[in-house]
Amino acid sequence: MSKLLAPGFEGDSELTFALQSEFHKGFPLENLRPLLTSDNLHTQAAAAYLVAEANSKMSYKMNCVVAEIAGLLDSKIVRIRFDAIEALLGCTTPDDGAILGRVMLKLDDEVFGVRSKVAEFIRFAERWQLRLAVENAAALCPDSAFPILAKAHGQYLNATTKTVRWLLDHPNPLVRRFGAAVAVRPRSVVDEQFLAMAEASHDADVREFAAASYRIQLTPIYAVWSSTLSRKRASSA
Repeated sequence: MSKLLAPGFEGDSELTFALQSEFHKGFPLENLRPLLTSDNLHTQAAAAYLVAEANSKMSYKMNCVVAEIAGLLDSKIVRIRFDAIEALLGCTTPDDGAILGRVMLKLDDEVFGVRSKVAEFIRFAERWQLRLAVENAAALCPDSAFPILAKAHGQYLNATTKTVRWLLDHPNPLVRRFGAAVAVRPRSVVDEQFLAMAEASHDADVREFAAASYRIQLTPIYAVWSSTLSRKRASSA
């Protein structure tokens, strides 16, 4: 801890991994606070990595430093913003609506990688997280496109062919990005019609979000693709 907090710290992956191991062994997570709030960007980066890489058994326990993690969302370092979004997916609670709204605002980040991370957040978020994120983003930026999302999708965020098409064809790029992320949200059955709609978009972000669903794990292990079901029905006919 003292080495990471030293004014001259310039990054040390071995030291960061060693500290990560100690947190897994029970080192109090509250000790992340001075790292997350350090003025040294290398220290912040190490802390952001630690909270992003926390396993599922640890992530919810990090709510004790959720405000400090949220403080990294406006970092000038892209990787720190990226890691903060990753961490906040796992450690936020229903009491953290304003923080979830700030995550959603990053769907309009200037860097594609950060926008893509928010799209991933939308894909994996629990329904209550997504609802709070949209509602609070709309409250934080009432003159943006976020109120459109809050009004259009409402509390239950039901994805239908009609709603996904409306989102993907919207003139506002932020709405289109949201639609692309919603199109690939995990379900028991992944509707490839939604993916095809997103892949055909003229918006480069939308096409990339859709393509990513084939490259990385976006679906729960119990999910199946709609084309698989179609083949099964055809073979049994």
